[in-house]
Amino acid sequence: MSLQDHPRYGPNPIYLFFESYIQDVIGYLPKEKSESIQKMNIQKVFNTQSSEWREVIKETLHLSETINIAILDLWYRNREQFKTESGEYDPIWFSQIFTDEYMKEGSQVDVWPEGALEAAKQRIKSAQAVN
Repeated sequence: MSLQDHPRYGPNPIYLFFESYIQDVIGYLPKEKSESIQKMNIQKVFNTQSSEWREVIKETLHLSETINIAILDLWYRNREQFKTESGEYDPIWFSQIFTDEYMKEGSQVDVWPEGALEAAKQRIKSAQAVN
């Protein structure tokens, strides 16, 4: 099946790259896949100033400077929900759900009411200290 024929990615090919970005942020994107995306020269496809693939995605989707905090905070807070039957975390499922929620009209995924950003940073720091 080609990318254009895929029901999830055909109409929204950027989702595939955003999901890879999310997996990279949480530390689950294989180095080979990252290198493969970089070789795709997606800056031409998305007509960006950036050339490094992660920056291309940030520029294309107009991601904020706090997007990585939003990704990590939700990953650490909700990762128990993303366990498979074997007890492993499923970063692909997480990246798909995050993408769907982020892309919804009126999404509040990366919106920080007063105090929320600092609280998220503290949760991330605590979670990373345990790992």
